[in-house]
Amino acid sequence: MQFGETVRFAQGVMRAVKRGNLFPAAARRPFVAAPGGSRPAAKPPSASTEIGWFGVSEHVFPIAGLTEPIRVLHLTDVHLRRLDEWTVRLAERVSRIECDLVAITGDVLMRGWKNDAADVFLSNLPPARLGRYAVMGNWEYWSGAPAEFWSEVLARHGVQLLHDRSVDLGALQLVGTDDWLAGRPDLRRAFAHVDPTRPTMALSHSPIVLPEIARPGLALVLSGHSHAGQVRIPGLGAVFLPKGCGKYVYGWYQSGPTWMYVGAGIGWSVAPIRWRAPPELAMIQLVPG
Repeated sequence: MQFGETVRFAQGVMRAVKRGNLFPAAARRPFVAAPGGSRPAAKPPSASTEIGWFGVSEHVFPIAGLTEPIRVLHLTDVHLRRLDEWTVRLAERVSRIECDLVAITGDVLMRGWKNDAADVFLSNLPPARLGRYAVMGNWEYWSGAPAEFWSEVLARHGVQLLHDRSVDLGALQLVGTDDWLAGRPDLRRAFAHVDPTRPTMALSHSPIVLPEIARPGLALVLSGHSHAGQVRIPGLGAVFLPKGCGKYVYGWYQSGPTWMYVGAGIGWSVAPIRWRAPPELAMIQLVPG
């Protein structure tokens, strides 16, 4: 590592520490499976290959009143920077996944991101009969891509930005909120047109939203932000968690009638490393309950 890169890395670590918590107790909670069961992604062959290992985890979630099964591809925390081999390999892997709905829960970008990297990733999202949707993450804001701008970029690739609003997909109502850490979410606006007697799922980047967003009729929230800790030490859990996670680190959680899945994410921040927290492409199988 060159001297300049070392200095920038050290500065990034210091900024990260100010924005989060070191060795949080919540990160020692073991992974909890989905109500209908979870199957983790295949493990990478070695620690050195972990950051580029794009495994698919599978989870089954029953929803009362759902009239048909729906396969949701959940992608979060991609953290695109430049068009490189990692980005091309990820895009090719994602393009081969079959699903009914694509749900992107923020932080597609990172500071200094390049248009060609975003175009390659977004243009390779798989077709989905119920559509492809995204919400804002903190890094969209911090990378100079506010909602008005980012929605136009997404729209060029057939992705809708749900910025405190909902869409009716027939069998399922889908709600998207602004990010809790960097944005100004308005839950009243987001749920204004939602029928609480019908099956509903929400997308929200920062998982700390769960106690406030939980409500009758909202079966599931998909979230990210934590990277599952990105670096996990046996017995101690995650070394660091960013603000906006609260006690929701990775896996399945419940608040009243509402469940949340916090995905491990795909990319990295601060340093290009993931250890005992490999990237995850999550397939959420919604089934009639």
